[in-house]
Amino acid sequence: MDINTLIKGSADALATGGTISFGAILLALSVSLLCGIFISYIYRTQYQGVLFHQTHATALVLITLVTTMVIMVISGNLVLSLGMVGALSIVRFRGAIKEPLDIVYLFWAVGVGIANGVAYFSVSIVSCLFIGLVLFFLKRNTVDMQSKLLVLNCDASEIDTILDHLKTASGQVNLRSRSDDNDESELVFELISNDHSSSLEDLKKFDGVKKVRLLNYSANN
Repeated sequence: MDINTLIKGSADALATGGTISFGAILLALSVSLLCGIFISYIYRTQYQGVLFHQTHATALVLITLVTTMVIMVISGNLVLSLGMVGALSIVRFRGAIKEPLDIVYLFWAVGVGIANGVAYFSVSIVSCLFIGLVLFFLKRNTVDMQSKLLVLNCDASEIDTILDHLKTASGQVNLRSRSDDNDESELVFELISNDHSSSLEDLKKFDGVKKVRLLNYSANN
């Protein structure tokens, strides 16, 4: 028996929900492992959140494998399918998902696991490649506008002059907070621009400005 016949027989067993052989199980899990590693790689290279978690990248691989296993168990068996729905309905997952794209990656891993569990290997592989290319394209063509926090310590008498100057700066400037202490004030601005250095140098030229700080608060910068 050649490898093509073995793969075809394993795929037929998974797709029809019949008796699943050891070879079929190994084939489905192997394809899911490769797809899961690919999804994890895309997640690592395209991550745009504040703090990268290694455990989340590993979880994407495991979710793909576990989903494939579950689908292989319940495929073609109505009783097991209903039992699985009932079991999952009482489980509450409370993991904090702070980045919207993390949910997309989780759903991507689950979808690939489902496809591999019923032997739709062509769907999972082509989808992985296509979605991966889309993510690369979107990140590469994102508008280069960076958001930073500008913290400014200055004399209270210079605030109006500084505000008038920032209105003419390139990009968007939003005053987020202001604190006054006798004759000194601290201003915090959100500065959205593709060139922050020019605004920073101009502010240092004011006589009443004592300290200027530019802070990142997002991993996109």
